[in-house]
Amino acid sequence: MNKKTLILAGVLVALIILAYGYQGPLKKWQNNLGQPKNILAGVRVDLVDKIEIINQGKTLILAKQNQKWKYDDSKDFYADASAMAKVFEELKLAVESPLELVSNNKERKSEFKTDISGLEIKIYQADKQTADFIIGSLAGGYAGSYISLPESAVTYAVKADLLSAFDRADWRDYTIFSAPKEKINKIRFQYPNREFTVEFKDDKWSGILPDRFAVSSEKIQPILDIMSGLKATKIPAQVFTGTGLDKHLIIIEASGDGINNLLMVGAANNDLYYAKRGDSDNIYLISKTERNELDKTILRLK
Repeated sequence: MNKKTLILAGVLVALIILAYGYQGPLKKWQNNLGQPKNILAGVRVDLVDKIEIINQGKTLILAKQNQKWKYDDSKDFYADASAMAKVFEELKLAVESPLELVSNNKERKSEFKTDISGLEIKIYQADKQTADFIIGSLAGGYAGSYISLPESAVTYAVKADLLSAFDRADWRDYTIFSAPKEKINKIRFQYPNREFTVEFKDDKWSGILPDRFAVSSEKIQPILDIMSGLKATKIPAQVFTGTGLDKHLIIIEASGDGINNLLMVGAANNDLYYAKRGDSDNIYLISKTERNELDKTILRLK
C-alpha cells in the first residue's frame, strides 16, 4: 500500500469518526442544547416509598408497606394494585422524557391549571422528599400533561399522562376475596335460625352437617364464585353502628387448601348490603343479587 493510499484511508476513517460524532453524541448534545432540565430528574421510581397527593387543600398519603400501598391513615385499606401500576408507569415515563417549555408567565399558570387548582404531588424516598410538583390539565391531545413547580412561574409539557394516573375518585382496592375457587372444599352457612355445612369430596359436593344431603353442582357454583372473587360495589363510611353486622344475619365461611374466607353480611343500605371479612374491620357494600345468592337453605342447594 503506497503513501497516497494510506493518506486516503486515514481521511476516510477520520470522516467516519466525525460522522458518528455528529449523528451520535454530538447530535444528542445539539438536540439537548437549550432543552429545559427535567424537574423530576431526582426521582428514582423504583425507590419511591411514599406519595402525597394534595387536592384542593386535602392531602392523601399512600405509603409503601410490604409491597403494598397503605391508603391514607386507614386501618386495613390499601390502594388498588392496578392504579399504583399506572402511577409508576406514567411517572417513569415523565422522569425519562424531555420537557417542553410552554410558558414562563406566572399569570398563565391558571390557564394550564398548574397553579393551586392543580394536583400537588410530593414524592419521597427513604423519608426524603425528592420531588414536589403540580400536575395541571392534559396536554398534547391527551397524550401528555402540563407540570410545574409550586413556586415557579414556568409551566412545562411532558409526554406522560400524569393527570389520569394521579387524579382518581377512589384509590382503595375494592377486592374482598381473591383466591382460586377450585381450592375451596368446604363451605359453612350460618343464619339466625339455621346452620349447615357442605363439602367437596370424591369429585362432588354434598351436605355433611347437620345431616347428609345432596347438593347440586350447578347451584353451589355461584357461592364459590362469590367466596373466591368478591369485589365491593361501594365502600361506605367506616362506622359500624347501623350496619347490622353484629346480628350475624348471614355468615359464610369457605375453606380449603390455604383458604379461609369468612364473610359476614348485615343490613341493607338502599339496594346494597353491608359486608365485611371475618379477619378485617373494613366495611364494604355488596349488591343485593350477591347477598340473595348467599341466603341459602338446604332445600335451595339440592
